[in-house]
Amino acid sequence: MGGNAIELTGAEIFAAPAAGTAIRRPSELFGEVEAFLCQEASLLDHHAYDDWLSLWLEAGLYWIPSNSEELNTNRCVSIVFERYGALEDRVFRLKDKRMHSQSPKSKLVRIVSNISAVASDDADILVQSNLVLGEVRGGQQQTLFGRATHRLIRSGEGLRIAGKKIYLIGNDAPMRNVTFLL
Repeated sequence: MGGNAIELTGAEIFAAPAAGTAIRRPSELFGEVEAFLCQEASLLDHHAYDDWLSLWLEAGLYWIPSNSEELNTNRCVSIVFERYGALEDRVFRLKDKRMHSQSPKSKLVRIVSNISAVASDDADILVQSNLVLGEVRGGQQQTLFGRATHRLIRSGEGLRIAGKKIYLIGNDAPMRNVTFLL
């Protein structure tokens, strides 16, 4: 399921790969990375949580920092800071019909753009992108804007997420509870 287990700190996960070079369009690797990000966005928009979890390495880190893009995960307050096991628990709760915070389920649409990537080879890739996410639920809508950083590692099953960081640009302002995956 989750793939290879690697244990990296937050700073290591989101640091550029050693001797990395920029990946540019129209390379095959850039196309693969772009397709991966679009697939992940579609799975999240359609609440396909088990399929989304299958994109992760078992030691993966899901991080939504609060108030800062600082890389030291030990000194930052976080909206979410979870390893793969906690993500499994979160997905279990999201799928539970008794979860009132997602009843009815949010209608979601996200746009991923401005993708840039650096890789030391085709097996270790740091990807940055911009994100616009719209949510409609209970007659209300909200729009979230952010910058995403993905650390992708190639395993025998293809590209897998070793880390995902979402920096919401409005995270220091009041916002509704985020009761879905970003």
